[in-house]
Amino acid sequence: MRYIASRRSLLKAALYAAGSPLLFAPSAPVRAQTRWSAYPFQLGVASGDPANDGFVIWTRLAPDPLDTTLLGRLAYEVVFEIAEDPQFRYIRKRGIALALPHLAHSVRIEVNGLDPGREYYYRFHAGREESPTGRAVTCPAAGQVQPLRFAITSCAHYEQGFFSAYRYLAADKPDLIFGLGDYIYEASWGWRKVRSFGSEARSLTDYRHRYALYRLDPDLQAAHRACPWVLSWDDHEVENDYSGNLSEDADCGGEPEREAFVARRTAAYQAFFENLPIRASRLRPGGILQVNGSLGWGDLARFIVLDNRQFRSPQACASPATLQSCDTDRRVGLTTGGGETINPMDPTCRAELESSQHTMLGFEQEAWLDREFKSAHERWTILTQSLVFSDIRDGTPERPRVFSDTWSGYPEARRRLLASAAKRQLRNLVVTSGDVHSFWVNDIRGDGERSAGTEFVTSSIATQTNHRPGAMSPMNPHVRYHDGTHSGYVRFDLTAERLRADIIGVDNIRDPASGSMTLASFEVKDGAPGANRVDQAVSVPLEGKK
Repeated sequence: MRYIASRRSLLKAALYAAGSPLLFAPSAPVRAQTRWSAYPFQLGVASGDPANDGFVIWTRLAPDPLDTTLLGRLAYEVVFEIAEDPQFRYIRKRGIALALPHLAHSVRIEVNGLDPGREYYYRFHAGREESPTGRAVTCPAAGQVQPLRFAITSCAHYEQGFFSAYRYLAADKPDLIFGLGDYIYEASWGWRKVRSFGSEARSLTDYRHRYALYRLDPDLQAAHRACPWVLSWDDHEVENDYSGNLSEDADCGGEPEREAFVARRTAAYQAFFENLPIRASRLRPGGILQVNGSLGWGDLARFIVLDNRQFRSPQACASPATLQSCDTDRRVGLTTGGGETINPMDPTCRAELESSQHTMLGFEQEAWLDREFKSAHERWTILTQSLVFSDIRDGTPERPRVFSDTWSGYPEARRRLLASAAKRQLRNLVVTSGDVHSFWVNDIRGDGERSAGTEFVTSSIATQTNHRPGAMSPMNPHVRYHDGTHSGYVRFDLTAERLRADIIGVDNIRDPASGSMTLASFEVKDGAPGANRVDQAVSVPLEGKK
């Protein structure tokens, strides 16, 4: 079967993708480039957002990846091919797409009409140049119970370490990768840096440059070629610890500062869209990008992707120190983003924490999640989201400490979510999380002592790690495992009977040829919430050479 799209229909479809005012641009002259000054596919290829009849494929023309003006205001023709085999002997679809200037000459094709539950291969051509080949998969159809290998990743700081974890992840041959946030970092921080990306990103050009630098990394490119990614975000795609339309910095100046941050956030969201395999239908007017959604893997699992940033309430219990940069007369009624360590038992804080109006997801997304729970018929329900869901406490029982940016700072929102899951009688609830630069395995506790599900938290791909000495203390009886010394990822093998989780750690993120090892393995059995450790032998390092 061949598919050839007309140039006119492709141009109309591509311009339709420009849903927000920032993304809108008039049609551009189209050029069929035959010769390039340098290889145009230096940023690689990617696939994402799979369905049972297709997926999204992505690339971006960038003969000079760090010069976003080189290709000018022209649109360029790009040929795409979808095949059943990596040699492209059996081509299922072929067509022409347009790389548009107002989207940084990125290309995304929403492929459909394919068979469910199988792998495909894709590539692009621009004139005489051919892209690398990527592998994509379609989801099994309803009624099928097909085993699945997937992985979760989080927190890749370009300066603080090499991306060896992505190389190992690609070698694991997963069917899906879930990016749980902090795909990029907007700002420099930390010590003993191995490479540099310059000043903090604030403008659209800054964010485009940052993504280009990341996408030049060969290990990240390998992970994107391996299989489709399903992506959400956390904070560093925009700014550390922002909430909704609020910067982490105190909004001392009022509306002008608020407007400046919203403009920054809109630019960051556009760069996120331009550089990742996301459907154009996720664009919304006003600079909003929908990242929450769901994906069904036949009758085996439903994955529900949450957005923990765009619609949340500000973090509760801001301390006077947070507002110290503001004049005294401006502190009244001041609202700010930014997480802090707080005492949830402090009477001055408790009322704000326990307010029914305090929401992590926004009430519209909460209602949507309840509908997803209601319609979930699959054996496993897996929430993929950015922040630690379980209540993790430090300090003492009399003076506990929690971090206000995580779900511990939104206890009523967590109770509503667990009440919805209990009401809908989900068979197996699993939550996957990131953000904290450490590995955790937690029993999810509702109002009683009985486990309501299991949480797996992945460490960072490459950052300074975060060891919590009190992680396994009596204050956290639900914590089954903690490792705060390794970066890495979590790999899952899912069947109807069980979920196996292997925690993969990288030996040394400062060494681009570092080895890796399985730090621990856990199993969750169908119908029995809670993780059981199953590894018995000493971990064996994996091959570390490229």
